[in-house]
Amino acid sequence: MSRARRPAAALVAAVLGAACVSGCAAPDYRYAAEKPTGTQTGAVYFKVPYGWTQFPTAAIAKAQQPWAAAGDPQLLLQATAWQEAYDAAPEPSLTHVFGRTTPERPVVYASLRALYTEEQPGATAAGLRDLLVPVSTLGKAVHVTTDDVLRQGSVSGVHVVFSYAPSAGQPEETIDQTAYLSDGTDAVYLLVVRCTTACYAEHRAEIESVTSSYTIQEDRHG
Repeated sequence: MSRARRPAAALVAAVLGAACVSGCAAPDYRYAAEKPTGTQTGAVYFKVPYGWTQFPTAAIAKAQQPWAAAGDPQLLLQATAWQEAYDAAPEPSLTHVFGRTTPERPVVYASLRALYTEEQPGATAAGLRDLLVPVSTLGKAVHVTTDDVLRQGSVSGVHVVFSYAPSAGQPEETIDQTAYLSDGTDAVYLLVVRCTTACYAEHRAEIESVTSSYTIQEDRHG
């Protein structure tokens, strides 16, 4: 009797194993959701392709230390309530995210930063466009393909996609940047996806899936 059961048991195990192979595959996306503490701002949600590497918060802070030890960069980081970083490269590195070399695979950086009092009067749509690169002053050196005004509930912002050569000898880079002001204009939500222009064209669908999922669910000031 026991011998007769063995093939059946093996068949059941094989079927269950095959079901797990098809039904237990890795998901297509990983989801970022954050409700920063100690701020009056709201929750942030977006999704990133599952194969892209997420960096620990401590590793991000360590990578920023060499260039943020003092001055304005240090003040900006002190005002940052939350940040995340991802890299699509086979050998991921935070130097792809924060380095001066244009990344050859998509990288993602997201943050929420409080604005200092003296910054708030300049918190405008034009200011949001120039957060990373002074798009408004580069003239023909930058090629803007998307420049949209956005609104989600009580927050407003901009979505800008532009290409430019960051320095001589570097390949052209495309930056997909979404930025929102909090309803009290006292904080900035930022999402950036960037890589070489050739890379952006190749991975456009994946990049657009990230930016289109970016959601701000803000606590109302009251």
